[in-house]
Amino acid sequence: MKRKLDTNKIYKFIGQAVVYSTLYISSVVFTYWAFLQGTTY
Repeated sequence: MKRKLDTNKIYKFIGQAVVYSTLYISSVVFTYWAFLQGTTY
């Protein structure tokens, strides 16, 4: 009995992980940039 791997679920999971990591990284970069702007000017 072979179990078929649901590729749709896997792709959905990967897509969510990519979106969440991108949002997290962009928020960190934005806060860092805002901090630099605040200190420079």
